[in-house]
Amino acid sequence: MILVSISLCSYGQFDQLLEEAQNFKNDSKSLSREIVDIIKVIAGVAIAITGLTYLYIRDQQTDLANKLGKIIIGIAIFFALIAIGEEIANI
Repeated sequence: MILVSISLCSYGQFDQLLEEAQNFKNDSKSLSREIVDIIKVIAGVAIAITGLTYLYIRDQQTDLANKLGKIIIGIAIFFALIAIGEEIANI
């Protein structure tokens, strides 16, 4: 009788553990989506700011203008990689 009751109690705890793990998985997916959305907003703002700065100093033909151009390209590539990763995660 004791052996049967122990196995029933442990089964209930195992079932509860599986339920908690599933809840954590669902919560972590929504949290990761929110973090990716925040990163996308930051990347978009960074592209806008560096783009405006580049437009302001591009006529000066300085090393800073070249560096800003490379930064814009880098942020755009980063933004594209985030979008690709997000699409792969949705599959």
